[in-house]
Amino acid sequence: MKKIFLLFLCFPFILFGGVTGKISGVIKDSQTGEPLIGANILIEGTNLGAATDVNGNYVILNIPPKNIMLK
Repeated sequence: MKKIFLLFLCFPFILFGGVTGKISGVIKDSQTGEPLIGANILIEGTNLGAATDVNGNYVILNIPPKNIMLK
């Protein structure tokens, strides 16, 4: 009985231990306000990144929970 109770007690930690984040945004030219197509966004110190679409939008998925620097 104790083993089953311990399993249910630890279950939420197992589920949330693999939680990852998501960053999304829009990149625009600072002078004209036009969206920048194909701009690269990288998370410094990793191989994670994305390129902007025709509207300047980007999404980076599966980011580990820690402080990051975009480049």
